[in-house]
Amino acid sequence: GTIVRRHRIPLPPPHEDQFYTIDHFNINIEVILYARRYKIIDCDQFTKNFLRKMGVRLNTPTSRPDDPYTKERQKILDSMKPLRPYERIDTLKQFLEHDGHVLRFFCVWDDPESMFHDPRELVLHYYLSDDTIDIKEITPVNSGRDAVPLFLRRDKLPKYAPTGLYQPGTITSRTVLNVFGKLVGNRGRYILDNRAVHQEFYRDSDLKIGAVINVWGRKITLCDCDEFTKEYYRTKYGI
Repeated sequence: GTIVRRHRIPLPPPHEDQFYTIDHFNINIEVILYARRYKIIDCDQFTKNFLRKMGVRLNTPTSRPDDPYTKERQKILDSMKPLRPYERIDTLKQFLEHDGHVLRFFCVWDDPESMFHDPRELVLHYYLSDDTIDIKEITPVNSGRDAVPLFLRRDKLPKYAPTGLYQPGTITSRTVLNVFGKLVGNRGRYILDNRAVHQEFYRDSDLKIGAVINVWGRKITLCDCDEFTKEYYRTKYGI
């Protein structure tokens, strides 16, 4: 809170009949306020300009002394760190920074199985808060097609493996291996195999105008995007 409220402060004895003025202040000096000694280590830019205009030669700023409690507390926290810390994925920070920020691309899918081979217009939304994607089809009036709510529901869009899509159960964070079964004392022995298959998903760096993405076997071309998306790529990637 406020240690000294706003008022005129008298000088320390034997000059207690006088008060502090702007001439008593500078950087890297000590002042005594009601028997308490304070050291001024620095000031803001406005104060520096004001003192220089008054003809005051400013001293060199000094560093803040270390707090013994903070140093001892940090030493305890450093000793408590595990030897093999687990990787922590902070998804809350990404959500708080990009909640409500959505990249929008205008896409085209040339359906080879349709009767007239006409292109299908789509709108792709990339949600920056959790890296998920949904796609909605723009159905023209009197097109003869049934309108569906979503072409692709909101989820992370996986990339294709070199040999195609992964089979169900292949993508796991770990694999449990049964070593002995129940041969030893009717008790099983298991170990964990960390050589699990990790699926790669489409990120914002993979989306750009002219790119072709694979949406579960359908090749979709990104043709355009809105102004927010253009400004995002211009700011983050310099595109």
